[in-house]
Amino acid sequence: MKGEMRGRPSIQLTVPGSLRYRQVAVRVVAEAARMVSEGTSEPPVNGADGYDLRNPFDSAFVSAFAEIFNNIAIHAYQRTATGAIELIITIGEDYLEVEIRDDGVAFDLDAVAPLALDELHEGGMGIHIARTMLDELHYEAGPPNLWRLRKALPVASASDTPSGSTLTMS
Repeated sequence: MKGEMRGRPSIQLTVPGSLRYRQVAVRVVAEAARMVSEGTSEPPVNGADGYDLRNPFDSAFVSAFAEIFNNIAIHAYQRTATGAIELIITIGEDYLEVEIRDDGVAFDLDAVAPLALDELHEGGMGIHIARTMLDELHYEAGPPNLWRLRKALPVASASDTPSGSTLTMS
């Protein structure tokens, strides 16, 4: 069913495969992350035009997404903006999942070597950043190429509750 993925409501967005459209996609993903982290589909009370990434869940997901979007625009489409980037965003009660499809040049995700922490890198960090910020980063070479980014909300623990409050788990 269009607009649903695995029985959950989904948002679909297609943008040109160019860095020029990155902020459009990032804003949509940031709002989806806010909906998950705040547990609401209501718009923010402040009505600000920007997005607020103070929540660690939101900032981690948006940072990872932006890195993958950059890689698609720069490497898969080789900065030519000749193709599209399609997003399917699934907003779960306690997770966010974004599938990204493109028809650019494929690559081997498994060939990305682990990061040597004793070396200073100026570039090539996008995959490493995304891997550390997400619960799942999956890639299938196409066409179309398919990325799946997934992150669940952290499970609250007793140390996460304010002093004097109680945490009940069912």
